[in-house]
Amino acid sequence: MSYQPKPNTGTLWPNDRKAAANHPDARGDVFIDRIFLQDMIDKTAGDLVKLQIAGWDKVIGGKKCLSISVSAPYVKPGGNEPVPF
Repeated sequence: MSYQPKPNTGTLWPNDRKAAANHPDARGDVFIDRIFLQDMIDKTAGDLVKLQIAGWDKVIGGKKCLSISVSAPYVKPGGNEPVPF
């Protein structure tokens, strides 16, 4: 059975091919659901779309990684503005 990514999740792996200071420390992929992404674009004024990212340290296949999820920014109940970081 092959790996099937879950919508709005991804993984960052340590970059074991880092050869220069400007190379990333970690690399990976994120799989964004098309409908979720279009909805976020439609709700956003301006050129930037803000998404909330959460991460968990994990070990997968014996390698340390950061498992991530993507969601809409948190909106305080009763408010219409996302809570700043």
